Amino acid sequence: MRRDFDSLAKEKFDLIVIGGGIMGSGIARDAALRGIKTLLLEKEDFACGTTSRSSRLIHGGLRYLRQMEFRLVRQDMKEREILLRIAPHLVHPLPFLIPVTRFSYRVALVFGMPLYDLLAFDSSLPSRRYLSQQETVELEPGLELKGLRGSYLYYDCQASFPERLCLETVLSAADHGACVMNHAKVTDLVRRGDRVCGVQVQDALTGEMYQIAGRLVVNATGHWVDCIGALLGKRKRPMIRRTKGIHLVTPQISRHAVVCFAESDGRLLFVIPWQGYSLIGTTDTDYAGNLEAIYADRGDVDYLLTEVRRTFPSVKADDIFYTSAGLRALADSKTRRASDVSRAHRVVDHGRHDGIGGFVSVLGGKITGYRAIAEEVVDLVCRKLELKVACSTAEVLFPGAPAVSQEEITQAAEESGLDAATVNHLADLYGSRFSQVLDLTYGDTRGKQPICAHCKDILAQAWHAVKEEIAVTVSDFMLRRSGVGLSWCQGLDAVEGVAREMGWLLGWSQEEQKQQIEAYCAQAALGQRFRR
Repeated sequence: MRRDFDSLAKEKFDLIVIGGGIMGSGIARDAALRGIKTLLLEKEDFACGTTSRSSRLIHGGLRYLRQMEFRLVRQDMKEREILLRIAPHLVHPLPFLIPVTRFSYRVALVFGMPLYDLLAFDSSLPSRRYLSQQETVELEPGLELKGLRGSYLYYDCQASFPERLCLETVLSAADHGACVMNHAKVTDLVRRGDRVCGVQVQDALTGEMYQIAGRLVVNATGHWVDCIGALLGKRKRPMIRRTKGIHLVTPQISRHAVVCFAESDGRLLFVIPWQGYSLIGTTDTDYAGNLEAIYADRGDVDYLLTEVRRTFPSVKADDIFYTSAGLRALADSKTRRASDVSRAHRVVDHGRHDGIGGFVSVLGGKITGYRAIAEEVVDLVCRKLELKVACSTAEVLFPGAPAVSQEEITQAAEESGLDAATVNHLADLYGSRFSQVLDLTYGDTRGKQPICAHCKDILAQAWHAVKEEIAVTVSDFMLRRSGVGLSWCQGLDAVEGVAREMGWLLGWSQEEQKQQIEAYCAQAALGQRFRR
């Protein structure tokens, strides 16, 4: 995992994957587990795009039943169960309440909920049940929904830190032989006639350019997929439709995840308990703006507040700590409204579609189904490379698995001198690898120091991120290796201390530390743009 572009430029890879979000990382992991010589390139940091801006759910997608996408729901139910097994420290069951008011909604749910259970016939989660009005209010006293008749209680799953899910996918790929590189921007495709045979890459930290050879290149860049596809110079029509989704982070207003029906357009919204806060979202609107600076505007926020207040009237704009905004890359469909476009993925073999071999693009897909999508892509890669190797990603545990028991947490707290809540937080982030972080505190007790008063993260995590998890910028650590930047202050109270520690490890000058702080603050400011 060293940043050695000179060595990479001397190699020839069987597969180069462009894009270090959950899809590209999943493809790299699958390929590496099959023994394929693989390189993963990410222009910024792993999970920095859509993966980290999601609703943080691993779910079948109740609303897709209304769109008759039974195959998609069934696949994701199956994948949900696989992730519970191979990444139990990162994926957890989450109870949902669907309040019932209108008769039409009740009739739809009478048929929809049993069908949802039927499609999850092999699930380890509890089945749904109907609750009376009184039972609903007792379970969720904050509900103040006009005309409430009762509710359905059902279970899906939450990945509180999909950033860590993506990172552990990357670490697993590296453990099985893949070369992985963040802050490595692909600026061009290397062609030999009508075939892609490599990429041109810029080290984003130094500006140096390199050329790397590969037998096959997979474009898994999410909402940037058309930007990379344009390097072919052939395709005129966009392959994807970009839509924006935003979330509000507020004080916690519900005990359970609550499904809300938007009266203005009939969409489903969620109020999700998350890390002591509520995550409220999401929107779904077409987007044609800057791909590098995506933020919630006033209209996005007003829409969510208006609709959520029908269920939780006390929520106010002043309650919002910050917002997050991301883009979906939907397999293109201009004939329907954004929220009705299928979330099903598509794999494009450009040898068949554009007459240019050695190049494949992955369009759409949900986080929940990323492992299965990766399997499909790598099956295609294997056929092109004339390999016959079975996929094993459904059986191989993640680096942080299995989940840590309460007894282990209690013992580690006693031995380390840290409080149980802090150790529990570390176990949630790292799983069984939390001991690697604690080991650093035994050598230097400074490592036990809290990074910020608003979260449970400690200084040793910054050291671990640099030494073991490929963190090379302040944003890498604050937003995608730890929970510091996700706290209500967005880590702004801690950014200078983090920059100082990382600078000491990475040899930054005072000017470089200042630039890192400014870059992080600019990124955090996007979460406050709606106030302007």
